[in-house]
Amino acid sequence: MALRNDSEAYLDATDLADAPLKLCTNCPTAGLSDLRIFRRWVSDAEARLLAREHALKRLLAATIAYSELTPDDRESLTRFHNQVIDPDYRSRSAELAATQKRRDYIYARSTTTLVMKELPSEPRAWVLERGEYAKRVKEVAADMPAVLPRMPAGVPRNRLGLARWLMHPDHPLTARVMVNRLWQSVFGIGLVRTAEDFEVMGERPSHPELLDWLAVEFFESGWDIRHMLKLMVTSATYQQSSVITKEKLGKDPDNRFLARGPRTRLDAEALRDSALAVSGLLVRTIGGPSVKPYQPAGIWRDVAFGGSNTREFHRDEGAALYRRSLYTFWKRTAPPTSLAAFDAPTREQCTVRRERTNTPLQALVLMNDPQFVESARHLAQTAIKRCEEDRQRVAWMHQRVFSAEGTEIDVTELTSTAHRFRAVFEQHPESAHALIHTGDSQPDEELAAEELAAWTMVANTMMNCDKFVSK
Repeated sequence: MALRNDSEAYLDATDLADAPLKLCTNCPTAGLSDLRIFRRWVSDAEARLLAREHALKRLLAATIAYSELTPDDRESLTRFHNQVIDPDYRSRSAELAATQKRRDYIYARSTTTLVMKELPSEPRAWVLERGEYAKRVKEVAADMPAVLPRMPAGVPRNRLGLARWLMHPDHPLTARVMVNRLWQSVFGIGLVRTAEDFEVMGERPSHPELLDWLAVEFFESGWDIRHMLKLMVTSATYQQSSVITKEKLGKDPDNRFLARGPRTRLDAEALRDSALAVSGLLVRTIGGPSVKPYQPAGIWRDVAFGGSNTREFHRDEGAALYRRSLYTFWKRTAPPTSLAAFDAPTREQCTVRRERTNTPLQALVLMNDPQFVESARHLAQTAIKRCEEDRQRVAWMHQRVFSAEGTEIDVTELTSTAHRFRAVFEQHPESAHALIHTGDSQPDEELAAEELAAWTMVANTMMNCDKFVSK
């Protein structure tokens, strides 16, 4: 609706209230000079024309040369011609309005990302006397510190130049730092232990020639990360047995000389993903929004601001519970508890080298966390359906969990464990029912609760073994 009075003002269109329309119930004596109601949205251009309708009529009726018109009159006549007389202009205006509407819809659904842009002029900086901004000593230009390699000739002193300098064949640090981090991810400790510090305060490399060779190989392969990882895991060094002898332990307690294969506990995310993978629950879909798997209720409330949109934790349901840990929603002040127990960093700061601790809380997570108990139950369900005899089930589960055949002792002990758990749950069916209903997914109703609970505990025992937790 557009309103016009004698002062030729107008109001933008607004939504009408769902109520009876009353006009001029308490108007001054003069009242309204003109009132028009439209059953559609009125554009700003139309509203402006309506506001100057009487002035336009006078202009169209008058015989005045165009050069004698005021700028406001010329603008009004041009707008009138475009909006009323010229059909081509109206068509293009409608197309523009539709495009703008779609643009606004896209912007409304999108997340704003701030980006930086290089200034057209060279950045300027000064050496200041005692740090006082008003006491400039001399102007300095952007460049690298003298202790680092010089920037190549002709390279601009900006972010693009910095990127080219980092990837230049004569630059020794980029490839060395990267392959050291790849080595750390495979062997548990880098050739340079202090992967976050290659400077004077950092540790010297244990194998400097190997580090140099890997750096050159990384550069000559076209910075191919997949190639480097394959090279490392197929090496004789990685494929060594991790069995420790007294002699080797005495000479090389930290395995810095690589006398044995690496043996380190899996990172928190890899451990959770491994449990989901062996159970068959892992959702391998790539991409998509973050998810909120199992976590204690109310843990966000104590660290959130009053109006925070992450004050309350609302767990997801269905497939979102079983996505890779890469997609877990992360609140830095309250990271996922099951991952934090296994030394996952809070992400409040960059962490190149994670600490690895060994605490009783980790065992409690593996034994009682809904994600691990539910994974054990799904693994047990599959084993019961695939195999009829107990020893066959144990052998299949051992191969599934550890990717290796179980020894005769392993199979015998785990089979005996299943018998003992079965006897316990037959005496306490309510405990069996509570155990198999852990998690969001429902157990197979065709299987006896006591039987499924017993094999769930066997699967959970396997997932607590050192062979599963460590690589």
